Amino acid sequence: MPIEEENERLLTSSEVEEILQESMKKPDKIYHGPEEDQASYRYIHDDTVSEEGEEVEVDPLAKLSFEKRATMDHVVSFTRISKKKGEEMIKELVKIERVSRIHSYKMAELMPRDETELRPIFAKDRFTLEPEELKQILDIIDKFRV
Repeated sequence: MPIEEENERLLTSSEVEEILQESMKKPDKIYHGPEEDQASYRYIHDDTVSEEGEEVEVDPLAKLSFEKRATMDHVVSFTRISKKKGEEMIKELVKIERVSRIHSYKMAELMPRDETELRPIFAKDRFTLEPEELKQILDIIDKFRV
């Protein structure tokens, strides 16, 4: 495979997971710009002991670098369904004949509200879903909607 094609390929979920695990092992000593981030200041100076000598609980996110905290904030703010509910919804969606695991993951990510938001998920496939199937899928998604 030529180098250009190798750089252009998509990552698999296992490769992405491996990259994330590796990034969590790296030190948090990343340049934060001209002013120092307050959370990293707390982490570097380890303010886990109060003036009275009592141990103070430190927010686990405070130990992360600015970039990792920003990523966590983004993921949390755009999460549309909990992991447990998502797994349950995916199991139910896969039971439908023409819904693959890939389709069900994309539906859990997007949480479509109507047929116009649902149809693009199946746009690449060589079949079209019947209105009854679309309604059944939307009913399952609505059941798990927060």
